[in-house]
Amino acid sequence: MAKFFDTIAAKIQKIPTKTRLIGFGVFVAILGGLFIYFFHMPMRNQIIQLEKDVAGLQAKIAENDAKIRKLDQLRAEVKALEERLRLLTEQLPPGSEVSGLLRQIQGLVSQSGLSLKLWRPSPRKTHSSGLYEEIPITMELTGGYHDVGLFLDRVSKLTRIVNMLNLKMGSASMNKAGVLEIRISCTAMTFAAVEKKADAAAPKTTK
Repeated sequence: MAKFFDTIAAKIQKIPTKTRLIGFGVFVAILGGLFIYFFHMPMRNQIIQLEKDVAGLQAKIAENDAKIRKLDQLRAEVKALEERLRLLTEQLPPGSEVSGLLRQIQGLVSQSGLSLKLWRPSPRKTHSSGLYEEIPITMELTGGYHDVGLFLDRVSKLTRIVNMLNLKMGSASMNKAGVLEIRISCTAMTFAAVEKKADAAAPKTTK
């Protein structure tokens, strides 16, 4: 075996130095080409693909972050709208809640030292917009001038919208207790949201 290598080495020694250098250069170039083809290029392609994957994931994360920020903004807007709806509902409740207004008015009448002599709701009238109903209520009260002013002030501070219209004052007179009082008549105009009617029952299908 050693003799074989010695023979090969002797033959190489006989090759001109320039030729050997060229051959060595070609050999190195071939090795380099093989390294680039089998190792460097696949690794480079893998790196490029990984960089693309990372960029795609970063873009997806940024997109999701934007959606989360938008979602938080939408939640805040929904919360604000719900609060606005609550306030508007207090001012313009469904028409079925007129009885609650009666209790409020009666409470204010008593707190103001007045007596409620008449409470007569008139037929409702839907506004031309179709969004709400006008509910006029004829009222008659008796009490002192100061009490009337106090009552009207308290009505103006109600959460629900109540306009006091056609206010008329009768002549003053002494009551049985010797207190000067007047009789007033007015129309308490309040408003209610138009309630949607339930859908009519679907007709039965015949078999």
